[in-house]
Amino acid sequence: MKIISQEEKLKADIQVIINYFNVGSYDDVINKSIPLIKKYPETYILKNLLALSYNAQNKYEEAIKVLDNAIKNDPNNIFILNNLGLVHSNLENTRTAEEYLNRAIAVKPLFLDASITLANLKSKIDKNEEAIEILSKLENTYKESYILNFTMGNIYQQVGNFDKAIYHLNYCLKLDPQNTAPDKAISLITKYTPGHKHLNDMQEKFEAIKSDDHKMILSFALGKAFEDIKEYKKSFKYLDIANKMRDEKLNYNITSEKNLFLDIKNFFKNKSFTKIKPSNKKIIFILGMPRSGTSLIEQILSSHEQVHGAGELNHIGNFIEKNLFLNDKNLPEKKLLEFQNYYIEKLDTQKDIVTDKAPLNFKWIGFLLATFPNCKIIHSNRDPMDTCWSMFKNFFSSKKLNFCYNLENLGKYYILYKELMTFWKSKFGDRIYDINYEDLITNQETEVKKLLKNCELDWDENCMTFYKNKKSVATASLAQVRSPIYKSSVQKWKNYSSELNELLQIIQK
Repeated sequence: MKIISQEEKLKADIQVIINYFNVGSYDDVINKSIPLIKKYPETYILKNLLALSYNAQNKYEEAIKVLDNAIKNDPNNIFILNNLGLVHSNLENTRTAEEYLNRAIAVKPLFLDASITLANLKSKIDKNEEAIEILSKLENTYKESYILNFTMGNIYQQVGNFDKAIYHLNYCLKLDPQNTAPDKAISLITKYTPGHKHLNDMQEKFEAIKSDDHKMILSFALGKAFEDIKEYKKSFKYLDIANKMRDEKLNYNITSEKNLFLDIKNFFKNKSFTKIKPSNKKIIFILGMPRSGTSLIEQILSSHEQVHGAGELNHIGNFIEKNLFLNDKNLPEKKLLEFQNYYIEKLDTQKDIVTDKAPLNFKWIGFLLATFPNCKIIHSNRDPMDTCWSMFKNFFSSKKLNFCYNLENLGKYYILYKELMTFWKSKFGDRIYDINYEDLITNQETEVKKLLKNCELDWDENCMTFYKNKKSVATASLAQVRSPIYKSSVQKWKNYSSELNELLQIIQK
């Protein structure tokens, strides 16, 4: 009988944990890593796997705690430095993230992982030229790298350079023909016509592909392509496949959302405001249901010379749920000021007026008005069926949108949103400015003038040519906002009316 050494046993245990990580079994990684780290505290790979698993579960503070401990013992470990940069980037601690990533690159110039994380961070804060410069330095060394080409494709896509985006995304398909993420990205920026080569390629690929995850992603792309060529039955067939596959994997339950919305209303029912000093920046919160026009509104406002478009800042909800959801009769001044400072510190701009277009901030309107007395709340409205249909036909990486992949859940969530907005309007009235998507695209100049007046901004002609704005757009609207306003998206759901009857009945109740 062969005796296994301690070193071999550790190596085998690490491989098991790596296998769990690769298939997304993060709880198994966490449960198996913690006792091994206690036994072998010098084994940095275990700490990295543990931290990355916490990161994947949005448990960022736990991840940082593990990595902070690891970096004390190994201050020049490039993998720990890179992961610290990644987690701080997810927390939108921009300056801290940048420091860690630059330290990693200083130890190992042209370090691919850290360079890509840094480029994504730069793009996120709208420093796209710097992002592209970072990645361009890697091209000679890593020309055959899938991740480098995919990152370059995404960043070029987000800044509206679609020719270069498609070049790099097509190169990804050469490097990894079975991967469908490039197909999905290409579909967002392609206007398909009958017989389009990429459409034909995707259909062939769909029949051959074995991975459920890749088939699901490809189905979203095929749904979009067939909608372009007005083959709506085929379009719905693929979108239905994609959503069913996604929904089955997520196993979403709307009950927790119902409870949260009820708790919010109960919390604010008789709540009085603590008066706090306004922040030194004026925040314009653009919110509403996803796919209701929030990206277009931000693109318009961020084209104004006085405004910085910060995109979707996603740290608000976590802070509120942990720190402000209290049973006090009043919102405590100390906590509100802490929230205000926490938010302002994460902004990376010299401009005094900033847009934040995280749509789901509609849940937190009461907290936002209490924390930022000088803020503006812009609520984007769109036809409910167009809004929900647009969500159903898109894939979202955010776990907060897991309700999108089932028509019944989608309709019920919309009703929850509508009821909460009615509650906010009854409580705060004209502090919330409603802008209708259909009115905006029909009477652009009139609606833009009214929007700017509400935001206390002077007229700026650039707001009418928002499609020239080079700001990053990372949402599903990234192609639409690069073109002048068009009206073809209105009542698009009616092309699928027979398939969407269940959704319509829920929304019309």
